[in-house]
Amino acid sequence: MTTNRIIENPYWSSKEKQHVIAEFYYPETGKRVTASIMNDGTNRDFDELMKKFSIEQIDANTQKRIDDRNERIKHNIERQKVDKTRMQQEQLFAAKLDAFEIDLIKSSKNRELKSKIRKAKNIMEVTAYTVMLLQQEEANTAMVKEAVSAE
Repeated sequence: MTTNRIIENPYWSSKEKQHVIAEFYYPETGKRVTASIMNDGTNRDFDELMKKFSIEQIDANTQKRIDDRNERIKHNIERQKVDKTRMQQEQLFAAKLDAFEIDLIKSSKNRELKSKIRKAKNIMEVTAYTVMLLQQEEANTAMVKEAVSAE
C-alpha cells in the first residue's frame, strides 16, 4: 500500500539548513501532519523534499515565516501599548469620578480647582488638586466655625 502525500510549506528550523519542518498532506484522509526532517544523508523524506523544492524556495518560505512572526510581534506590542493607554485613561476617569464623589468637593464653590481636577492629565494631578481643594474647603469650614462660635 502506497500512501500519496503532498509535502507543503517547508522551512528551515535552523540557520545551518540541515533540519526542515514541513507539512505532509494526505489527500485520501484529508489529514495534515507536521514533520521534522533531518538531513543526515539517509533520510528519504529529505531527499523527496529536495526533489520538490529548491533551497531558494525553502529559504523564501523561511524568510516569510520570520517576517510574519516579526509582524505578529510588532502588532502585539502595538496592541499592548493601546491597551495600556486605554487602561490608564479608564483609571484616570475613575479617579476623577472618585474625587467628585467626595462631599466637600461636590459642594465646593471653587470652580478653578474643580476645573483643574477635571482637566488633570494623570492620577497624580487629580490627587494633588483634590488634596488642595480639600485643604481649602477644610480651612474655609474651620473659619466659618470660628466666626459662628465668636458670635
